[in-house]
Amino acid sequence: MLQVILKLTGIFAVVSFLAIACGGGDVPTQAPQNTTAPPEVSFGQPGGPIPPHAFVGTVTVDGAAAVDGTQVTAFLEGVPDSVAGTTVTDGRYVIKIVQRSSSSTLFADRKITFKIGGRDGSPTAVWISGAADELNLVVGSGAPPAVDAPPPVDVPAGALAISTEGDTLKFDQASLEAKAGSTVTVVFQNASTINQHNWVLVQSGTKDEVAAAGTEAGAEAHWIPSGDDRVLAKSGLLEPGGTQEVRFTVPAAGTYQFVCTFPGHNFTMFGDFIATP
Repeated sequence: MLQVILKLTGIFAVVSFLAIACGGGDVPTQAPQNTTAPPEVSFGQPGGPIPPHAFVGTVTVDGAAAVDGTQVTAFLEGVPDSVAGTTVTDGRYVIKIVQRSSSSTLFADRKITFKIGGRDGSPTAVWISGAADELNLVVGSGAPPAVDAPPPVDVPAGALAISTEGDTLKFDQASLEAKAGSTVTVVFQNASTINQHNWVLVQSGTKDEVAAAGTEAGAEAHWIPSGDDRVLAKSGLLEPGGTQEVRFTVPAAGTYQFVCTFPGHNFTMFGDFIATP
């Protein structure tokens, strides 16, 4: 009899366990886990892992200041949808264009265009991580005409020629060479249709420091620090299509650097200047 009771007790225990396992009893349950991946940083969202390119400025529509609430959207060359958007307040806009880290499209050196209230605006720009530019946008009557790429300039015999690669933030040459102690002329052409540029020869390893000092000096100084011993030769700040000859005595034999010191351009616009013995 005892054996029968024990067997029945064992059966009831198994049945009770199965009932609980199948939901027939009250047992603690583990809270469901959220397996949904966190959303990616979206285009135009500030605070992403890659420093944004910020733009600020006025907005003019058909010759008058844009009304509050006018939509400003930014588009990246090669990307069909807008990459950032904002609205006008007191005739001005502020927009940050951020490249999300998971994007297969690199923003660097790509052209940025703007629409104002759905209409194509001007001017355009080039995306640079960490840059901040004042860019006054215009649409409709009063908008500046498009600027064609300038033709190549005539270079005097014995002079060194250097230009920009169109609207990209690069020089068309990675290095220049001249004999130490000689007098040389560098003919610098700004072949961009949208950007201002300069050409500055500096001591080796100082391009970024000089550019930072130029940013502090401001636009009135053409973004070039005045009286800086690290600056060996320089052009002025050239408008799109401009050309200037820079004549100077080549320093002692060694390798120097040339750079554009317009804020943010020094990260991609630089090269070596080699003074040969």
